Amino acid sequence: MSHPAADRIVGLYEDKAADWIRDRGAALYSAEGGLDEAKWLDLFVADLPPRASILDVGCGSGWPMGAALLERGFRVVGRDSSPALIAHARQTLPAGVWETADMRAPPPDGVFDGVLAWHSLFHLTPEDQGRVLPALARLVADGGRLMFTSGPAHGETLGEWRGEPLYHGSLDPAAYRALLIEAGLSVEGDGAATGVWLARRAFLSAK
Repeated sequence: MSHPAADRIVGLYEDKAADWIRDRGAALYSAEGGLDEAKWLDLFVADLPPRASILDVGCGSGWPMGAALLERGFRVVGRDSSPALIAHARQTLPAGVWETADMRAPPPDGVFDGVLAWHSLFHLTPEDQGRVLPALARLVADGGRLMFTSGPAHGETLGEWRGEPLYHGSLDPAAYRALLIEAGLSVEGDGAATGVWLARRAFLSAK
């Protein structure tokens, strides 16, 4: 069942796009008490080939995650539901490909060496996540990785941002693990402990 605050997420980020750009900033987060984003990006791209293709789902303005991936020489396709945030990404990060698209819409064609849903998948309801996550996993190429953030347990929570409710949903860690394994990925980083899930598709064996 949909939640009113979950239904508001797309409009919230569009209406307050300028606020989000200011609040999020251009630097990777590394302060005590939060996730070390540079460390997790290193794990995400470890052993990926030069110029690997990355799909950044829920990319926002492209800053700072997409920008950091472009700086490392990767080819980035970013998708976000906010036209205003995508416009900012196109203006400030022209080396990337930026598309306006809802995470719940059909995914792009083809596969990617990396699929990233950083601080974005958890804005969907648990039911939507159960549909979207397998679709994202199917986009991971042989030898590629999927990384996303999640909550600690099945349920829904409301925070507050800029005077409005901010929705977060989560599956149980066992459900995330099962979806990843069912999609043919091996779990390299278990989000039950860290809030960050990192999974990889094995290379096909040579015939």
